[in-house]
Amino acid sequence: MPEAITQDPDWPDVAALQAGETAALDLLMKRHHAEVTCFIWRMTGNHRDAEELAQETFVRAFFQIQQYRPRAHFAAWLYRIARNICLDYFRSRAQRQKNQNIPLDEAWSMPESTTSALQDEATERLQEAIANLPIHLREPLVLTAFEGMSHEDAGRRLGISSKAVEVKCYRAREKLRKFLGKNQNA
Repeated sequence: MPEAITQDPDWPDVAALQAGETAALDLLMKRHHAEVTCFIWRMTGNHRDAEELAQETFVRAFFQIQQYRPRAHFAAWLYRIARNICLDYFRSRAQRQKNQNIPLDEAWSMPESTTSALQDEATERLQEAIANLPIHLREPLVLTAFEGMSHEDAGRRLGISSKAVEVKCYRAREKLRKFLGKNQNA
C-alpha cells in the first residue's frame, strides 16, 4: 500500500465503506461535507445548488466507492467527483440559459458574518470578475485564494502539478486585473 495512503486519516473509514459498512459514509460526510459544499458554492455561486450538488457528490462517492483505489488521499478523489459534478452543472446550465451570467446577488457572496463587505462596490466588481473567469482558471484560484490551499495541495485536488496551479492562478489574476481595470474606466 502506498505510504501516502497509510497517512490518510480517511483510509479506515473508506476501507470500512468498501467492506459494506454504510455507517462509515456518515463519518466521511461529517468530516468533508462543509468543505465540499463551500468548494461547490464558490464554483457555482449559488447556495441552493451548492447544497444539492454536495449531496450528489456524496451519493456518487457512495456508489463509486468500490472504484476508489488508494493512490491518493480520499479527499482528493472526493474533490474530483465534486469538480466533475460542477462541470456537469455548468454544461447543463449552459444548455438551459445560454449567455447568462451567474446572478451577482448569489455569486461569490460571503458568509453572513461578513455580509457588510458585500456592500463595497469594489467587492462586487471583484465577485463579478471571478464569476466570469473560465472554469479552468476559476477552480485553482478558488482553492488557493478562498480555500487557503497551497499550490501543491490544490494541484493534488485537481490532478495537476503545483506549477500548473501557479500558472493558472497567475492567468486568472491577470484576467481579473484586466476586467477590473476595464470596468474602472467605464
